[in-house]
This record gives sequence, structure tokens and C-alpha cells, in this order.
Amino acid sequence: MNIIAGRNHRWNVTLSEAREIQQSLKKLVILQPFTRPIRRVVAVDVSYSRFDKVGFAILGEFTCAYDNVTGLYIIQDTLFLKRTGKVGFPYVPGYLSFREIPMLIPLLEQVGNPPDLILVDGAGIAHPRGLGLASHIGVIFDIPTIGCAKSRLIGDFQELSVRKGSVTMLNVREKQVGTVLRSKDKVRPLFVSPGHLTDMETSSEIILRFCSKYRIPEPLRQVDAMSKELRCRTSKQSTELRLK
Repeated sequence: MNIIAGRNHRWNVTLSEAREIQQSLKKLVILQPFTRPIRRVVAVDVSYSRFDKVGFAILGEFTCAYDNVTGLYIIQDTLFLKRTGKVGFPYVPGYLSFREIPMLIPLLEQVGNPPDLILVDGAGIAHPRGLGLASHIGVIFDIPTIGCAKSRLIGDFQELSVRKGSVTMLNVREKQVGTVLRSKDKVRPLFVSPGHLTDMETSSEIILRFCSKYRIPEPLRQVDAMSKELRCRTSKQSTELRLK
């Protein structure tokens, strides 16, 4: 799976250059209903060392089947890829793409046939410049993506019911940029926004159908756990080497 010709760009950039890139790529974002069957899903996550100098990236490729009885997607098979490397771009809210995508590109390029969908722990269009991590990945690879964040980056919303499946709009200046979704009874909501080639309604429906026992959709939950495990294991090994 390769970056679409003409959509690649430099990653070692200044903040002003990064802003210009986001504003340019935003024009390429397409919002449309996602109606195809989901058989292969990719989920990605990057964890960081204590001082944010090293990134630990995980890509999970999941083979899925839809269960008509439960209304959930069931994971049947998994394949994980991992990568550790130095992170060049500083942590600045709204510019997460420039930290994480360089870590993820080598893993995404190892995926053979394009998946049906990529799930991202981060924002889609619910972003100050309309191009969060999910939208950025979706545009440069031209793959349907959904952003599913554990916390709100921007927007306002009305309080929603404590019951699983409750949804309300996430708005910026009265324009909807995503949905706030209760994925499990009485837990903190998720902030879901379409990335590319998806829309508001189908994005939240898909995320909910990947949530069974846990608050986080299963593909993202697994890659999140693995990235943290990789970080902790690597840090422990480094400490043991220093003590020898």
C-alpha cells in the first residue's frame, strides 16, 4: 500500500509549513457514506517514551465478519507489525500527524492489498484545520478512515444518555464535525469523526459495532495495548543494559 502520487510531502517541516500542508490536503478530504462490507480492517497506534524522543508504533491488520445476531463485527484473525524509532517533530496540539505518520508509513507500506478501512486513535475532520490524523492518513493513501479519539480536541456537544449507543453531535460554530458516542453503559464517551471516504453517521455506526466488552473499539484497543507493551518492554531492556 503506497502513498498516492502527488500527495506525498516533507515531514521535517516548521509549524507554519505544517499548517499550510494541512490546509492544502483538507481540500482533498471526501465525506461520503461508507456502505461496503468490512472484511479487513487496519488499526494503528503510536506510544512514546517518557521524554517523547522515541516512538513505538503498532499496526494491526484484522480479518472480520459481521454477526447478524449481535450486530457486532467479530475479529477472526490478526497480524501485527511493529516499529521503534526516533520522533523528530515536537508534540504540538493539532499537529499530531507530523509526529505519528512518519512512524506509521513504513508499516502501512508493508500492507499488501488496501484494507477496507483504517481506524485511527485520533481526530478525523474534528480538527482545528479539518485535517486530523485520520483524515491525513486517509487522504495521502486514499483509503477510507475513521478517527476515534478518547478525548475531545475541539467542538461542543450536549450531554447524552448514559446508555450504550447514545449519540449526539459534536459541533464547531454550529457546524457538525463529528459525533460523541457512548460505547458502553455509564462510561466516558468517544469522539468519532470521519477521516476520509466516510461520513458522520456510518463512522459512529461502525465504531459502535466494534465495541463489545470494552469502551474502545476492539482493533484500536489491541494496538493501543501492544504499543504500550512494546514501550514498556523496550524501556525495561534499556534499563537492564545500563545496570549491567
